[in-house]
Amino acid sequence: MLISLNWIRDFIDLPADLDPRTMAERFTVTTAEVEGVERITCDATGLVAAQVLRVQPIAGEAGLSALRINVGGRELDSVTAAEGLKAGDRVIFAPPGATLPGVGQVGERQTAGRTSAGMVVPGDALSLPTVGQRALWLPPDTPPGTPIDMAMFNDWIIEIDNKSITNRPDLWGHYGIARELAAIYGRPLTEYPVTAPAELDDPSLPTIPIVIDDPAKCPRYSALRFAGVRSQPAPLWMQVRLAHVGLRPIDVLVDLTNYIMCELSQPMHAFDGRDIDRIEVATAGPGEKFTTLDGVARTMPEGALMIQCNRRSVALAGIMGGADTEVTAQTDSLLLESANFEPATIRRCATTLGHRTDASARFEKSLDPHQTVLAIQRFVKLARASLPELKLTSRVSDAFPCPPAPTVVEVSPDFAGRYVGRPVTADQIRDILTPLGFAVRSVGDRLSVTVPTFRATKDITIEADVIEEVARFISYGSIEPVLPEVTVRYAEPAAIAQLERRTLTLLCGGLSYAEIHRPIWFETDWLRQLKHEPGPTVTLRNPVAAGAERLRTTLVPGLLAAVDLNRHHFDRFELLEVGSAFFADGQGDADREHRHLGLALVMPGRKPTHEDELLRRLKTDLETWARQTLCATLLFAAASPQAPWEHPAKTAAVTSDGRSIGRLTVLPAAVKRGIDEHLAAWSIALAEIDLSAVVDRPIAHRKLVPVPVYPQIDLDFSVLTDAARRYEDLSRSLARFDHDLLRRLAFVDSYEGGSVPAGQRSLTFRATIGHDARTLAEDDIQGFRAAFIRFLEQDQLRLRA
Repeated sequence: MLISLNWIRDFIDLPADLDPRTMAERFTVTTAEVEGVERITCDATGLVAAQVLRVQPIAGEAGLSALRINVGGRELDSVTAAEGLKAGDRVIFAPPGATLPGVGQVGERQTAGRTSAGMVVPGDALSLPTVGQRALWLPPDTPPGTPIDMAMFNDWIIEIDNKSITNRPDLWGHYGIARELAAIYGRPLTEYPVTAPAELDDPSLPTIPIVIDDPAKCPRYSALRFAGVRSQPAPLWMQVRLAHVGLRPIDVLVDLTNYIMCELSQPMHAFDGRDIDRIEVATAGPGEKFTTLDGVARTMPEGALMIQCNRRSVALAGIMGGADTEVTAQTDSLLLESANFEPATIRRCATTLGHRTDASARFEKSLDPHQTVLAIQRFVKLARASLPELKLTSRVSDAFPCPPAPTVVEVSPDFAGRYVGRPVTADQIRDILTPLGFAVRSVGDRLSVTVPTFRATKDITIEADVIEEVARFISYGSIEPVLPEVTVRYAEPAAIAQLERRTLTLLCGGLSYAEIHRPIWFETDWLRQLKHEPGPTVTLRNPVAAGAERLRTTLVPGLLAAVDLNRHHFDRFELLEVGSAFFADGQGDADREHRHLGLALVMPGRKPTHEDELLRRLKTDLETWARQTLCATLLFAAASPQAPWEHPAKTAAVTSDGRSIGRLTVLPAAVKRGIDEHLAAWSIALAEIDLSAVVDRPIAHRKLVPVPVYPQIDLDFSVLTDAARRYEDLSRSLARFDHDLLRRLAFVDSYEGGSVPAGQRSLTFRATIGHDARTLAEDDIQGFRAAFIRFLEQDQLRLRA
């Protein structure tokens, strides 16, 4: 957005020697980022106002016309390429002897076989690129020969980054910028010059009927009707200012609305009032077509907001007027609109149509609804200076169904000081906020701050917002960085969190499991594919999607979904999830949620030996987990299946200290085929443990022991036992063996078939032996072997040959 420093000086008396670049730096660190500062100068001299007396196209010279010009007391003949000139127009003219940048001194010259004295000055020669090669028209009452004051063409233009003021709709106009600069430099802000409200509220004049179908989309609509208007150029100073901020001057009526938009940040629209006797704000009909001022017929998107008269659309609200009500040279009656529209509605419509305008860019920023009438009052004040025949034919008509309540924020100076990082007094806060338009009063040891309406639209809403205003004017650069002073208290980590962390460290870090995270709800279609009905569940009132209403009671369906996804990328893998399961029959919120551990081992192949291998691996991993994280042992007992994914002959219940804590199984072939026929060629073992059921056990802590000084030796023993004998019984029996050299006795492997007799199986155990004072001799090894064999024979066990 471009800001004219000359324009700013209308409202604030800035120091005469102020360097605009320095001002831009202060504005950047205090308010919003300035992207650039440009000096605009025009070194022309001797320019005057001239009246066109005659325009005659030159035959054979396309685009050239011969002019007869009155420059005040004398008439000159000149040749020009300017288009659109007609007798009676007032233009800026450079007579012989004048100087122009890039041209030098203007004199007489021969053009198209004619003598041309002087020249009509185009906008480019006056550093007005938006005017281009077009002539700059002057108001019709400008006397010919009037010298042109070149001071207005010299200006400083400040470019502000639009992204840095998206939350500041008040800064989209010069008056808002002037207010900020007044606060920065401690200068008084001139009251906004408008026509007195009483002059626009003549009881003898009628009002304009205004109907707003949806006040949420149009919080306020204000209008005023005029007569005695005519299309003519705006005052030169206004045209120059508009051109300096990137707008093209058109005529006094359009220029006035653009001028106030750039000054107050309030877009306005002028309708040809001859065919408009009432206003309705309504949504466009389905497939409605509407032709805008640019002559383009557009199909209105769903939800587009329209301005209508007797239900005939006359404007696309907040974006552009309609071609049928465009102000033309024949317009003698004007209806002026000044409204406030809901930002999302305007943004959505402009984006859908691919047609963003200066007006829509401002309406998207949540403008202050209280400034609609203020803009009309400003329009009348400026218009009367240019159009003395202007006559009001209505009172200000204003539809404001739901005025917002004032925004009041309580602020604590002590809290503000802690927030800012340095002491802040109530007087400092008041001195900073008052020039910005805030009303501040003391309430005990706090301050009650009433937010001005131009800052209350999604900008200043809470105490931190007000404190930010204080901080930026104190100057962020003056705040010394200080480490915060806090009272640190030790918080004992939740037992369940400690257990989960140790579980993940062991299984993912030590045993190569890959952690996954699945949604905490069941997916109805997936349950149907698994043929599982979970029974009572906790149901969500606002699920993220259809079919995601029920919270899960088990992690297994999610694990199976992850297995089906990952088998396309890996030959063999291990998955782990630690997550919540929810139960509808719990007592209170604490009993409704349990933390579970889910494990899945997957490998290609569907032979029973593959499944047995996975079961042994999974059982071993669970025993390792229980021993290292809980200081506990687990028991596995054959169990009947309770869910479709549990195998009828290979399912075990997992218990610890007599409590059931989980299940262990392999996935049946029928379920694998139900998921995907190709999955039937894989073996999958599953386990689920209720961590909440074991969290009250003591957390295991590793105990360091000295590293053995003398070498230790591992001896493997393959013990034959009945296939029906439980491993728990055998393990308990072996635990009774005691020997001075024994350091560890651990299970290694299980084997059936081959040389193992039918009905029996071979279990291999590894005994680690050593001596603390010497290296073991052969006699030590043989002695230990003989002692262990005697122990086995006492329990009717023998070694496999």
